[in-house]
Amino acid sequence: MQCNEALVGRTSHVRVMLVDEHPAFRLGVRTLLEHDAALSVTADVGSQREAMAYAREPAFDLAIVGELTPVVAGVELTVGLREHWPACKILGLTATEEPIQIAALLRAGASGVALKAQALGEIHEAVTAVSQGTRYLPPSVSVERIDQLLAHDANRRLERLTTREREVFELLVAGHSNESIASKLFIARRTVETHRQHITRKLEVHSLLELVRLAVRHGITRI
Repeated sequence: MQCNEALVGRTSHVRVMLVDEHPAFRLGVRTLLEHDAALSVTADVGSQREAMAYAREPAFDLAIVGELTPVVAGVELTVGLREHWPACKILGLTATEEPIQIAALLRAGASGVALKAQALGEIHEAVTAVSQGTRYLPPSVSVERIDQLLAHDANRRLERLTTREREVFELLVAGHSNESIASKLFIARRTVETHRQHITRKLEVHSLLELVRLAVRHGITRI
């Protein structure tokens, strides 16, 4: 079964995978979500490994990625989910208001981030917003600071590209295929593929979707 992008953004029914290493917290969030007829928890797991095992045959539209050990596991899981099932929305739930951690989750592909210390009603608001395609950040967090971190990161990484790699990058995020780029730049298709490998390594991304998200944040392209 595939992630159903059509369901996300509607109030009919959104299937949720809940991931957090604390059973009591998962129970609280699950109870909260089950009071909303538009949401149903189809998976309730406590580790990155369990989440990825379940996601091999995904039956969810929204993943809530909470606290995991080590801390980087939440970011790694978000990257993995986004890479394999880009239509699925992801809400990060973190115990810290540290902007760097929040920016890391957004950079990894989360559509929004909420704090575990927020009231359950606010967490429900975050789930609703993200399921409808809206970015969510906690009221106590500086949106300007988060955006500065994301923009600075994009600037720093883009400076690593050569002139030719930058040309290939801009054509990729504009929607051109390898064949089209090769024709436009008068280079071989294999050369384009090599440039793509260098670009994804230098920009620290894992998919074309992540390249597009970086370009949007940097103002290079629009969606």
